[in-house]
Amino acid sequence: MGTKHWGEDAASLRHEPLFRGLLEVPRTMRSLLDDAFGPVAAPAAQPWAPPVDIGETEDALIILAELPGVRQEDIELSVVDGTLTLRGERKLEREGAEEVLLRRERVAGPFVRHLLLPAAVDPARVTATYHGGVLRITVPKKEAAKPRTIAIDVN
Repeated sequence: MGTKHWGEDAASLRHEPLFRGLLEVPRTMRSLLDDAFGPVAAPAAQPWAPPVDIGETEDALIILAELPGVRQEDIELSVVDGTLTLRGERKLEREGAEEVLLRRERVAGPFVRHLLLPAAVDPARVTATYHGGVLRITVPKKEAAKPRTIAIDVN
């Protein structure tokens, strides 16, 4: 009888689970569902913040925040130490509790946005309106920050 070298029979040293194929079934099913419908509930598991557009007029900064599906009473707006904070929560109601969710693209849950305001604005006069899922925040500029025309004297 000859001596065996470890390299010749290395495959027999690996540990293979007896029911390896059965352990792969859930992963395979999840992969098939992901291919057909996309990841189940993946976006909802991630934190979200509403997108904002920031514009400027001669008199104010205008901030538009997209908040479709968020009720007005679930939105809070505050200004502290030059930072405007928008926070709230989008709650999703499902039509039937008996249905099985196959795909979720709508995000839900609490959100928060912090926007640093420039020194040239007057945070005491901030106003906001909410219509059609869009929050419009108006941040007036201080009088000294508004552009003015300076007359030039001719000698």
